[in-house]
Amino acid sequence: MPQPRSATPRRRAALDIPDTALFDEVRERLVAGPLSLILHWRAQHGKDRLREITMGWDGAALASAPAVRDGWTNPRPDAWPGLPAGPVTEHGRAVQAALADYVAGKPVRWPDLPLLLDGLTPFTRDVLLALRDKVGHGQFTTYAGLAALAGRPGAARGVGQIMARNPWPLVIPCHRVLGGSGRNIRLHGFGASGLPMKRWLLLLEGAIDDTMKD
Repeated sequence: MPQPRSATPRRRAALDIPDTALFDEVRERLVAGPLSLILHWRAQHGKDRLREITMGWDGAALASAPAVRDGWTNPRPDAWPGLPAGPVTEHGRAVQAALADYVAGKPVRWPDLPLLLDGLTPFTRDVLLALRDKVGHGQFTTYAGLAALAGRPGAARGVGQIMARNPWPLVIPCHRVLGGSGRNIRLHGFGASGLPMKRWLLLLEGAIDDTMKD
């Protein structure tokens, strides 16, 4: 008679962190200034792939923000309150170093991470990678502009839907994609984190000034 499978999460052999392990998945929290990133890793074919990034404000670090703006609040409570801060993987350590430079106002090139791209449509993959590779620190584009960069001019609406579901915020910088066109470019959408966070990121990068409208 087969034995019932245990519901207890397995420990991963490569990382001795049972408190953050869930079957084949590992999470690590990275914090710098007011930003908090949780990297969600999943083992696939014997290799770790970055499934998604949960991005939010770290309330305890608000006082150390480079530029605290009136009315700035935490729009997205931390989804993993029990997860200790600090990288546990080599990639995590590289992202932590880049994140520290980023919140200090330095232009950064995020580490080349093994993203879990399986399951994405070719259009989604093209859009996300075009954004990562072609819209750098201190720059922005529009939904229509990103569609053109991805080789699909006229697909602005589809780009907007992809940005709303971007699994890897900041590393794939959906905050650099704005709405409108010409002289009517404005901030538009940023998932659960909201426009205050999008504005803060773009001001930090020097991509916009205080005259940019929502």
